[in-house]
Amino acid sequence: MLTEEMREVKRNAYGLELFAKEKTEFIAFYEKHLKEELESLEVERKKFMKGLIPQIIAAPFLLLFIYYVFRDITLFIIPAAPIAITGWIGLYWMRHKKKLESRAKVIIVPKLVKFMNSYFTYEPDGSLTIDDVNEMRIFKHRADVGFGDDLIKGYVYDRDEDAYTYLSFSEMIVRNDYKKRQKGKVIEKPLGMLAAGLLFKVEFNKDFGRSFTMIKPRWLLKKRKYRKKLKKFDKQHIMQEVLLENPMFMKKFVVHSTDQIEARVILQTDTMENLLEFVNYVPDTIERKRGKRKKGRFIPYFTFYNNQVYILIHTGSNHFILNIMKELNIDTVYDYFKDINLVLRFIDDLNLNLKLYKK
Repeated sequence: MLTEEMREVKRNAYGLELFAKEKTEFIAFYEKHLKEELESLEVERKKFMKGLIPQIIAAPFLLLFIYYVFRDITLFIIPAAPIAITGWIGLYWMRHKKKLESRAKVIIVPKLVKFMNSYFTYEPDGSLTIDDVNEMRIFKHRADVGFGDDLIKGYVYDRDEDAYTYLSFSEMIVRNDYKKRQKGKVIEKPLGMLAAGLLFKVEFNKDFGRSFTMIKPRWLLKKRKYRKKLKKFDKQHIMQEVLLENPMFMKKFVVHSTDQIEARVILQTDTMENLLEFVNYVPDTIERKRGKRKKGRFIPYFTFYNNQVYILIHTGSNHFILNIMKELNIDTVYDYFKDINLVLRFIDDLNLNLKLYKK
């Protein structure tokens, strides 16, 4: 594998190093470092599925046999037998599924993380926290339940700029499940699921003081199921809507900030264009057919605060996990690659390694 010193450095029109990887780079890495091991894992998956099919086929016959043998006490067997057989198949499924998923993570993710950037570390059981989500102040009520895994953190380093950009991201699920009471009365009803997907925390390259700026998709405000979960601001609130000069950006997003001037410093013309490019980009596939991305399966929220940008992307999906009903091939690894590459693309698109703006 190429070291940071040996690899070819790509740069953009401003001379800044580009950290996101190309599909051709990924394919070359996969062929050399992961293909053989994934093919071995696919053999194991097929063996597991072949062992599962006879059990599913045998289940109804076993049920009939039990009914016949114990027909004198059928009243007690009828509810118990299906539950027992389903549990038997379920235990077989979960035991082998967990084993395959664990092996896949050990084989695929650590190597892939180091390929993406040698300054990254991977903690399979680590995650960002519920406090990181609440720092974004996106939702009407604070999240009171949060959990995640697959924490990747570290930094990217541009030698020419001598600039470090620190980052961390993980899977994250956040909920608001508990009623809030005051003097015995319920003053806040729980909102349930707030978001499930990926949470990113990235050092930003402009010092915007104590200002707080948030961005969310405008279309959410037209849907009651989303609108009732989002924080609202009236004319007396310190957070006021920011009207910007880019009509496409304004059509796509609604922006609120505690400081109109600082919000415009953050969201300059190129930044707005780059944010649009970031959210509109849909990566392709390699072997499988690419499906359309549903609007509700990619909901990005951005918060600029304390010289950090927080990005919460609700996808409703569990990332970095195997679907063992599908063939394990290059696209399996490519799905992992795209999730990690997302944060590198964000750094590239917003020129976050530009030393000129480093605080």
